[in-house]
Amino acid sequence: MDGCIFNKMEIRRAESVEEYKVVESIQRDIWGMVEEPPVPLPILVAINSNGGLVEISKDGNKIVGFSLAFPGTNGKYRYLYSHMAGVLQEYRNKNVGYNIKMHQFEQARKMGYTEVRWTFDPMKARNTFFNVSKLGAYAYDYKINYYGIMGSKENQGVESDRIEAHKFLDREKISASNFEIVARITDFPRPWQDFRIRGESLAVEVPNDLGSNDIELARSWRITLRRAITLLEENEFVMNDVVKEDRSVLMIFTLRKKLGI
Repeated sequence: MDGCIFNKMEIRRAESVEEYKVVESIQRDIWGMVEEPPVPLPILVAINSNGGLVEISKDGNKIVGFSLAFPGTNGKYRYLYSHMAGVLQEYRNKNVGYNIKMHQFEQARKMGYTEVRWTFDPMKARNTFFNVSKLGAYAYDYKINYYGIMGSKENQGVESDRIEAHKFLDREKISASNFEIVARITDFPRPWQDFRIRGESLAVEVPNDLGSNDIELARSWRITLRRAITLLEENEFVMNDVVKEDRSVLMIFTLRKKLGI
C-alpha cells in the first residue's frame, strides 16, 4: 500500500466496500448531484483493481476527500487521467485537496507516467487558480459543452464547457513574468465585449464568483470565455498562470513555443 501522512491526514488507496460506499456519498455531498448518479461502487472497484487509482484522505477515522484516476491515451501519448477529486465542504481551504493531488502525482510517477490530465471549468476562477497556479498545470484543449447540460447544483442551466489541465511530472512549469492585460472588466461583473491578441503573453480578467445565483450572467460569461479561449488556442496560446486580484483573477496565456510544449 502506497500511503502517506499529510498534516496528520492519511492518504491512500481505497481498500474496502465500506470505503467505496463513503466515496459514493462524498460525491453527492460535494457536487449536490440532482439527476446524474455518482460513479457507483462497482465502477470504483473496477478502476482501482485494473490499473486505475481510487484514493481517499482520512482525518482520523473519517474519510474527508477522494480522487479517482485511470489510464488514458489519445493515441499518441499515454497519461493518467484524473476524472474526479473532491473534499468535503468543512475541509476546504485547508490544503486537503492540494495534498490529495500531490499524492496522486507521486503515485502516477511510481506507475511510470510523466503526465496527469484532467478537466476543469475555466469560468470558476478559484478552481482555475488552484489547477494552474497551485498545482502547476498548463491548460489547453478547450471542450465545448463537454458533459452536456448537467444536473448538479453548480452547473444547472449552463453548458458544461471544460478546459484540459496538463501536469507534466518530468519538468518544471514555466510561469508568466511579463504580460499585457488585454481584457479588463469595466462594468463589473458583466463580461468584456472584445479583446485583441497582442504580444507573446497576455491576460484576461474574470470575476471570482460566477455561481448559480445569476444564470444569465453565467451564460454570458460562458460564451465570452468560450470565444476568447478558442481564439487564443487557434493562435497557439496556452494558459500557464493565474493571478489573484481583489474580486477577480487574471488568466494568463502564453505562446506555446515559449513554453516548449
